[in-house]
Amino acid sequence: MQNKIFTFSSNRSPLLNSIQLQKYFEETLSNCKKEIIICSAFITMNGINWLYKNLKDKNIKCRVISRWDRADLLSKVSDIEVYNFCKELGWSFEIIENLHAKFYLMDNKDLISGSLNLTAKGIGLVPISNKEFGNYFEAIDEDLKNINIFLDDAIKITDEIFNEYKKYLEDNKNFVLQKLPELPEKIKKLKEKKLTKLWVNDFLFNDPEKLLNNYQINTEDIIHDTSLLNIKNQNDLSLEILKSNFINLDLYKWFIKQIKNKDSQSFSFGELSALIHNSLFDDPKPYRKEIKNLQANFIKFLELLKFENIKIERPNYSKVITYIN
Repeated sequence: MQNKIFTFSSNRSPLLNSIQLQKYFEETLSNCKKEIIICSAFITMNGINWLYKNLKDKNIKCRVISRWDRADLLSKVSDIEVYNFCKELGWSFEIIENLHAKFYLMDNKDLISGSLNLTAKGIGLVPISNKEFGNYFEAIDEDLKNINIFLDDAIKITDEIFNEYKKYLEDNKNFVLQKLPELPEKIKKLKEKKLTKLWVNDFLFNDPEKLLNNYQINTEDIIHDTSLLNIKNQNDLSLEILKSNFINLDLYKWFIKQIKNKDSQSFSFGELSALIHNSLFDDPKPYRKEIKNLQANFIKFLELLKFENIKIERPNYSKVITYIN
């Protein structure tokens, strides 16, 4: 890129404030030749319009990834209309659940990473904007590899999914923030994850006995687990509710997908440990001992909840889990 606003001796910029980031972003967009990847938890029409206006070549290929959490859309921190804007331009619009990352990649080279969302306040388009920090650098092959793996779980939004979301928003326009209406099962099914990888945070950090006896304690590990299992009060500790919430965990869905696709439809403890280790995206990965502890918690929950289609045996002192059709 010629005539850069900022010049630094290192291969990445120092931390830049909101104004510096916006200037660099504008310049990089105007010099973009082929494609852009936009990954932002929140995206509004003001933000996506600003991006488009700063493209010198309006035929740039663009992939837009957002979060589209129900609370985001109901409270309008993200705009559902962004989908139609992208569709009209021939851009791909995708979502990743629980997305918090923000990065912008131009021509597989110029990468901006930081706290700024693609919104008016995030980019600094209004007088009272957010205070953001970030930096830019030239992406290396390892960066591009990790981005591709990270985005592998992205779900492409279609007209069918969009229309279901639109109906959900219309039906719940008078929502109360403390009582967010659940997404309909149809939307959940339409946007099911590919589940090709795992994160440590997908696991429960405690075994059932410790969690259920200490669910009111505000330690980081307990808060993590009660959030995953949606435990808010004593009523949520019933086995029926626990089972309902457990089967919605990404970890459980990943496990069922893996065991059903295995010829024997069974895993020994060691086989499952190796598979989990190879599927984890965290960098650095935890030690195998930690993985075995997380795996043990998962199996103890399977035993507690007594799934009819899952049999757990212990031949030769090692547990074997079998899926029964």
